[in-house]
Amino acid sequence: MSAAVETSALADQPWPSGGLETVGACPICATREKALIHDGLWDNVFFAAPGRWSLWRCRGCRSAYLDPRPDADTIGLAYSRYYTHDRQEPPPPVGALQRLRAALGNDYRNRRYGTHRSPANALGKPLALAFAPLRWPVDVAFRFLPRVPGRVFDLGCGGGDFLEMAREAGWEVAGSDPDPVARARAGGLGIEVRATPEAWGDQAGAFDAVTMNHVIEHVHDPLATLATTLRLLRPGGMLYIETPNIDAIGHDIYGPNWRGLETPRHLVLFNRKSLKDALEASGFVGVRYRARLQPFTGLSLVSRRMAAGIDPFDEADAPSLPPLPGRATRLRAAVARGKAEFLTLTCRAPS
Repeated sequence: MSAAVETSALADQPWPSGGLETVGACPICATREKALIHDGLWDNVFFAAPGRWSLWRCRGCRSAYLDPRPDADTIGLAYSRYYTHDRQEPPPPVGALQRLRAALGNDYRNRRYGTHRSPANALGKPLALAFAPLRWPVDVAFRFLPRVPGRVFDLGCGGGDFLEMAREAGWEVAGSDPDPVARARAGGLGIEVRATPEAWGDQAGAFDAVTMNHVIEHVHDPLATLATTLRLLRPGGMLYIETPNIDAIGHDIYGPNWRGLETPRHLVLFNRKSLKDALEASGFVGVRYRARLQPFTGLSLVSRRMAAGIDPFDEADAPSLPPLPGRATRLRAAVARGKAEFLTLTCRAPS
């Protein structure tokens, strides 16, 4: 029997008494008018959180948010089976073609971000500049950091994998994460990580870049988090954000089983305009959405399994599933803008 079937009864268990809070108004724009998108959502991704949940669409900014939702004192319960913080090394390239692709990628990494990886093929950067899809995976991995290194802060850094890569490119690194296991692993890499970004208040204006990779959707007060982030940045410093898009094609297709919902850990889901508006309202300037290949096919594989009521990550327990959406939909999703699976952008603190 799949883990999903065995644990689906968890959804019918109540969230701990006194551990729910009513939102009442949109956490982004404070509009009180809302419309129900999904009711009865449950944790069919990690099977950690009890309860069923309602997701609402703000009639003002069109963001989505849970109401009611777990409060800050009990939200940790939803992470009891969340990602592990074990380091996962990518497999080495196998075969001549994979080795060539790795060497081309290394050349672009080295010349764009300042790493020193080998082997490197000198055609890598020219090809990447000529064909954007070749450079997008590298740019997303390095989060569009500036070429000249400085100090970078990763909010929600986990075990420090990104910060270790940034350090390889010459950056001084620091981060925050509420998980003590994650902080311990990052500390083992020689990276200073504190529990919250507010704990870095003694470093106001000290960072050249701050990154938030799939973090903003998890926080109870996104605007307060953005304000804290702005205080950490020096004038002109860069902020990178990536987060699921409530207007995504995948959400249109899979509805309550779209992987990007991840109830109840994702408390707020933005769309393209509402994220830009929130950043500008928080004081950021120069908001720029970044082109990237969208992970539509990978998210679809997981979402289809969720819709079938099986463990989305247990490939050994996969009955026959309906086919993936057609090629035209996949191509559209790969380069979508307003309908992208993820919103990826950079902006700056005012100079």
